[in-house]
Amino acid sequence: MADRRQIPWSSALDGKTGKAYWRSLAELLETPELREAAAQALPGGEGDAGAVSRRTWLKLLGASMALAGVSGCNAKPADKIVPYVTTPPEVTPGILRYYATSLELDGFATGILVENHEGRPTKVEGNPEHPASLGSTGVYEQASVLGLYDQHRARAARRGAAPAAWEAFVEQFGGARDDRGAGLRFVLRPTGSPLTLDLIGRVLERHPAARFTFHAPARSRDAARGAELAFGAPLQAQYDFRTADVILALDADFLASMPFSVRYARQFAERRRVGSPTGTMSRLYVVETGLSPTGSLADHRLRRKPSEVPAFAAAIAAELLLAGGARPGSIPADALGALEPARARVRAEDRPFVQALARDLARGGAASVVVVGERQAPPVHAIAHLMNAALRNDRAAWATAGTLITAGGAEQELAALADEIRRGAVDTLVILENNVAYTAPADIELATLLRAVRSRVYLGLYEDETAAGCDWFVPAAHDLEAWGDARAYDGTISLIQPLIEPLFLGRTASEVLTVFAGEPRRSARELLREAWRARRGGADFDAFWEEALRRGLVEGTAAPRENAALRPDGVAAAAAALGQLAAAAPAPADTLEIAFSVDANVYDGRFANNPWLLELPDPITKLTWDNAALLSPETARALGVEGEDMVDVELGGRTISIPVLVAPGHADGTVSLQLGYGRSGAESIASGVGVDAYRLRTTDAPFFAAGASVRKRPGEKHPLALTQMHWSLHGRPVALSVPLAVYREHPDFTEALKGPLPSLLPAVTPPGVPLGQWAMTIDLTICTGCSACVVACQAENNVLVVGKDAVLNSREMHWLRIDTYYSGDPRDPGVVHQPMMCQHCEKAPCEYVCPVNATTHSPDGLNEMTYNRCVGTRFCSNNCPYKVRRFNWFDYTELHAYNDGLARLQRNPDVTVRERGVMEKCTYCVQRIRRAEIAARIEQREIRPGEVVTACQQACPTRAIQFGSLSHQETEMVAWRGEPRSYVVLHDQGTRPRTMYLARINNENPELVKP
Repeated sequence: MADRRQIPWSSALDGKTGKAYWRSLAELLETPELREAAAQALPGGEGDAGAVSRRTWLKLLGASMALAGVSGCNAKPADKIVPYVTTPPEVTPGILRYYATSLELDGFATGILVENHEGRPTKVEGNPEHPASLGSTGVYEQASVLGLYDQHRARAARRGAAPAAWEAFVEQFGGARDDRGAGLRFVLRPTGSPLTLDLIGRVLERHPAARFTFHAPARSRDAARGAELAFGAPLQAQYDFRTADVILALDADFLASMPFSVRYARQFAERRRVGSPTGTMSRLYVVETGLSPTGSLADHRLRRKPSEVPAFAAAIAAELLLAGGARPGSIPADALGALEPARARVRAEDRPFVQALARDLARGGAASVVVVGERQAPPVHAIAHLMNAALRNDRAAWATAGTLITAGGAEQELAALADEIRRGAVDTLVILENNVAYTAPADIELATLLRAVRSRVYLGLYEDETAAGCDWFVPAAHDLEAWGDARAYDGTISLIQPLIEPLFLGRTASEVLTVFAGEPRRSARELLREAWRARRGGADFDAFWEEALRRGLVEGTAAPRENAALRPDGVAAAAAALGQLAAAAPAPADTLEIAFSVDANVYDGRFANNPWLLELPDPITKLTWDNAALLSPETARALGVEGEDMVDVELGGRTISIPVLVAPGHADGTVSLQLGYGRSGAESIASGVGVDAYRLRTTDAPFFAAGASVRKRPGEKHPLALTQMHWSLHGRPVALSVPLAVYREHPDFTEALKGPLPSLLPAVTPPGVPLGQWAMTIDLTICTGCSACVVACQAENNVLVVGKDAVLNSREMHWLRIDTYYSGDPRDPGVVHQPMMCQHCEKAPCEYVCPVNATTHSPDGLNEMTYNRCVGTRFCSNNCPYKVRRFNWFDYTELHAYNDGLARLQRNPDVTVRERGVMEKCTYCVQRIRRAEIAARIEQREIRPGEVVTACQQACPTRAIQFGSLSHQETEMVAWRGEPRSYVVLHDQGTRPRTMYLARINNENPELVKP
């Protein structure tokens, strides 16, 4: 009998075939251990047909099944991947489960609910109970689930180029140091995590001379410094836009990019939506450089160079406090005298605007609020606090203690850390989930300095630019794989729980800090639970723990209001500093200025490997798969350039080459550059996309810089993948917008754009059908164009990414797009955002031209698409006046690797993944409708009002999208359709869409309306 411990090659795979199998397996997994094991499994070298032991066979087979990395990096033995024989009681196949957790962005948490299919996260929704989300999300939250399944994530720890075990990391860094930590430095992202604060304290107890740096390129401490000027303490401004009638935003995109923007958008929309011609609405003034989502909703907007904003703030304050007399009693008039020189620097043509705005703020009084963006200097923030105090608007604006943690005296700036490295004072540098080599200011040259440190540790999701300069690399756990806690912008604490076991044995920042604290043997969950047990105590801790995990937050942890009084000396100093800033500003025609900003999609670069976000059109420019130098039409003419021309942008002796994009509404004399592109790490999707603008950014000028030059590169063009090329309505009644005064005088201005028209087609809905009739209503007044709905639709409906080349050919696949239209002067245009998807026409032109009956009408009013009938004639697309049907030209799963592999785990099993050659489009999330119908039938009841929520509706921060059944008369969707300003797009076509729109209403100041 043959030896049972050996399996001869002939009984498994013959010699050459067997060797080829093991070699291809090793190359596929790309792990040195597997290659070594495969070599050992081939005794005798090339061509030998020896035996493979049963143990080795099973070990290699198990590795290939699990796609394992380095098993030694795990502190405990890896669990075997086997199917369960008995289904766990909490899992019912086909039934969704939702778990609460939070995602942290630059220190501020947003509460989310994660949809789970049999243990596989597939979709993110907002947590209705969390103050930062209120049930909605932004684009980053929606796209986070795809980041979880990014196959380019780092899969193994290493030391140098060799694989390493977690135990080796603990052994090297877990011991005591003789220098009390004098050469030990840490770099972290900003965070409000109580657990991280506790661990920093433990590290400092063991290494009291260690230092910590919190770095985030998108965030500035100038807001805290401005509060310190005004109040004597680095407080944090808080706002409630539900109580605001008049809002002034100074370089503040509070509806899209500031912390708490999802909540602010909801609050703003509540005061912005006008339900009838007699209703009231808030008024928004915006002063900014480039057009932002907030600026696109402004009733009055000034485009100004960055250097002009401080003078404008001083002019408003002077007009409000000196001319208007709305001065806090504790601030003497002479302390405000320094505002006068700054007011004098404001352009003459802006003075009527300043005076009218100040009067409007004064009339609003406690219902007025001034908001300043983080990019502005501390004196601008201080003067904003002064204006809010003068308005006595403590219900709309107040201050709390800062919610981000600090390391006290052990904290230092990034520039100070770089100086220490130059002096050779740092021997161990630990960088936690912060790609600082890429995002650090160019003058620091940190990527070069890193190699001067003896021991460099990096915890990260990817082998990125910082990982390339570190000798120790540890893969990080994704936010959806991690345990932890975090604070929202208002201080509310969230518990973070994993939705899945770490796919690549990732570690958290808390586990790395624990090593340096001398306590390496506890998991992140144990650390979190013990920290909260010590904080809460009591016999009911288990009940508290379960409730906090269930709800996703800890009740009653929001930061209390601070009773802060203005300091006359600080206000006087801020006023004087504003005067100096205004005096130092270059004249409008003297020089070009640069405005740096994080990208609306890839942020500071951390999401640059997410194809959903790379292909998501910018909310204003509609640019995908690139960044560009944004110029106003007038500046582009002066420089002799046009869209897609390559230019050299030079600042302080540093130069980048970047394409031009001419942007309506942009300030003259300014170049806007988006950060986050031009990556050079191992993220292969991000590699080669866009240009690295960090190379022009310096410590002294992180957001704005003067003295730039732009030179055209003759004959060089760079194609930009834009999803919208036509910005004008050309007189068509598509995206309507009127002033509030016109709406009040002519409430029936849309009457001709709704109602039935004569038709030869029969009625669609059969009599007596007991089904609901589904419809959608969208309010253009409160749509910010943020695109959260677009990504939500993509996640829910398995919409594939097509790549830049296909977008250049107008073959993007998004079922929902947001059209942005400009009106008036291109230099200062009016803007309207219009979400556009399948309109589900009752008299659908697509239905009667389909030769195979693939597009039909359902009894409950849906325009259906039967994919397995479609043969791709595209007659339906040609006949659709709304151009919302997408033809699947190629097998994009096969064409692009980022649609395949682990990305398949994100797919919604309730929605078909379409094959090439078929037409696809919005379905009103029919899978959600049918799920609700099944549940209602089981419970023997009718579908309840609001029971069906589409993905776009659920994600929308402003609730501009409403969906439901026409039979539910009490719902907002039906009520909105009855408003006088409701209309349908292309009504004269007689299609009778089930989607209706509400015309945008603007609340203009009569003093500023040109005759």
